[in-house]
Amino acid sequence: MGLLFLLASFILCQLVLSSLAIFPKDQSLALVEFNKTHVVDKSLASFNCVFYEAQKSYPKTSSWNMNKDCCSWDGIICDEMTGHVIELDLSCSQLVGKIDSNSSLFQLFHLQRLNLSGNNFSNSHISPKFGRFSSLTYLDLSHSSFSGQIPSEISHLSKLQSLGLSGGDFPSFLDAELRLPSHDFKLLLQNLTQLRELDLSDVNISSTIPLNFSSHLTTLRLEGTGLKGIIPESIFHLSNLQVLDLDGNNELSGNFPKTKWNSSSSLVELYLGKVNFYGNLLPESLGYLTSLQLLVLGSCNLSGPIPTSLWNLTHIEYLILENNHLEGSLPLFSSGLQNLFQLSLSNNSLNGELPFWIFSLPSLGVLHLRFNNFSG
Repeated sequence: MGLLFLLASFILCQLVLSSLAIFPKDQSLALVEFNKTHVVDKSLASFNCVFYEAQKSYPKTSSWNMNKDCCSWDGIICDEMTGHVIELDLSCSQLVGKIDSNSSLFQLFHLQRLNLSGNNFSNSHISPKFGRFSSLTYLDLSHSSFSGQIPSEISHLSKLQSLGLSGGDFPSFLDAELRLPSHDFKLLLQNLTQLRELDLSDVNISSTIPLNFSSHLTTLRLEGTGLKGIIPESIFHLSNLQVLDLDGNNELSGNFPKTKWNSSSSLVELYLGKVNFYGNLLPESLGYLTSLQLLVLGSCNLSGPIPTSLWNLTHIEYLILENNHLEGSLPLFSSGLQNLFQLSLSNNSLNGELPFWIFSLPSLGVLHLRFNNFSG
């Protein structure tokens, strides 16, 4: 008798789940309603996608058909058991229109991944209702012409592993600006302890850098955010960090770690252009970053010679040291630069003969040496 009861319960459960998965009509209606509030404009979204997203732009929603299960629609993934929409990817879908707090988008309660990047949402403010997607692990609203203050409710998304809110949109970037108050920035970092990727490039933060970054971070992009004050050395010691971008924050200053960086085994891209390292020498410790492929230290007020340890960067592809006060001759040892594509040393005080190895680098495609004192 007990076995029959368990079997009947199992069959009933499967029937319920099957009925949910066949055609979640409420979700389909919500998606169609969301689509009705936007138009497709091929000319407005393409630049963002090619330049920022590096992907093809096409209208995913044009193929949506109410006669088919919404789980089969382009850009949508559903849970196989429940039929709930758990992923909505409308990145680079050439969408133009507003998203307000009444949007049917917020009826998709079970979303785990949401990508609306590379569209044009006409200076819409980011609704506090985004903070109700409690299951989200991935949220990307980048380069989509959002403006105004980022709501503090975003910090409620405690399961987030990836958050992209970067601005810098084209052609509407002159009118749109996203802002994140200092206290909300700290709250964001305090609550989102699972973050692995954070991109707030071109968001107006205008504060000092907090100390409470997640140890899980692999990517941290804070380019052009108006950061001020001193870079905390702890940011250079995040053990899993692969990409650190503080480029373009000319009110930010700092010092390099004097000893080996804790992130030396993982760091692949380091952007520190226009950050003020006034009077600092290029440290020998940079040579410990043996996984580095891209190093940007242009316009940083650096001085002194180029250390020979830089030639230990055997994976380096882009080495940008222009617009500094570097002096002396170039080191002679270059056996580690076989992958170097761009070397930019313009506007320094370097001198001496150009070493022959520069012209025998097998991958070199861009070489900037002007406004130095080289000979030979």
